[in-house]
Amino acid sequence: MKDPAVVGIDLGGTNVRLALVSLQGEILSRRERATASMPDQAALVAALAADLIKAGEAARDRGWEIKGAGIGVPGRVLPQEGRVVFSPNVPALNDCRLVERLAPLLNWPLFLENDANLFALGEHWLGAGLGHDHMLGITLGTGVGGGLILNGRLWTGAEGTSGEIGHMTVDPEGRKCHCGNRGCLETMASAFWTVGWVREQLAQGASSWLGELYAADPEAIQGETLVVAALQADPLARRAFDRVGRSLGQAIAAVVHLLGLSRVVIGGRFARAWEVFQSPLQEELHRRLTLFPPEAVSVCPAQLEDDAGLVGAARLAWQALEEK
Repeated sequence: MKDPAVVGIDLGGTNVRLALVSLQGEILSRRERATASMPDQAALVAALAADLIKAGEAARDRGWEIKGAGIGVPGRVLPQEGRVVFSPNVPALNDCRLVERLAPLLNWPLFLENDANLFALGEHWLGAGLGHDHMLGITLGTGVGGGLILNGRLWTGAEGTSGEIGHMTVDPEGRKCHCGNRGCLETMASAFWTVGWVREQLAQGASSWLGELYAADPEAIQGETLVVAALQADPLARRAFDRVGRSLGQAIAAVVHLLGLSRVVIGGRFARAWEVFQSPLQEELHRRLTLFPPEAVSVCPAQLEDDAGLVGAARLAWQALEEK
């Protein structure tokens, strides 16, 4: 009798990553391909189906039987319909009934979810959220994503879109966000908006070695540039991450007051500057957390790094299979 396994899929703007995952969360094998190699919806679905079929064949050769697959996609998804509504990082997936397109090519079920939700689910299962049944996962990247775990289960709300902490208002008079709202957390804590703020400060003569290095081309400054600069104590980059930390602390305090969370896990590439923004985040959180003792909630960096989404996708599949 073959041992059961599932496939976790992290479908990102740069790469599509697949992993065969055991019931205990062990990653048994991996495969990866560039998202750019799949320029349209038909090519993406065909390539993903081919990879899943190959994963199934490889699993059988190793004595494993695939029972299902979980798929994480950036953007707005409707899990019950298996449909991607809008994916800014993977536009080929816009208005794609992904599960419906893939299911006839496979003989096991597929389950779809937003990638930030799966980050939270993965960290809750095997990462920094282990043992905390009321937690929030936050991803800091081009934007700010979030996923909620309540009573030990992923909570997606009535419309399947809860956890969107990036679009909580932290400054009613702030900048207009891409979503149409003004002063969203995303405009204060994401890589895209923080880089824009840094470029503005440099144009006004702010002191920074970034201004010397990128004087000819300030548009070349990216989120990773700021992370490196902050870790090397550049004053402007430090100011930028002070803003990031304080805005996160403000938003987290509001969520904790509402839901009584015990753990907040922060990940994503922009969060690699954790040691820089941790202190202002904690200061702002404790200043605003008036109805809870400081020790009631802990905020910490993610543990699973780039594997959180893969592990979360696998966990999604295992939980869905258990409920069938």
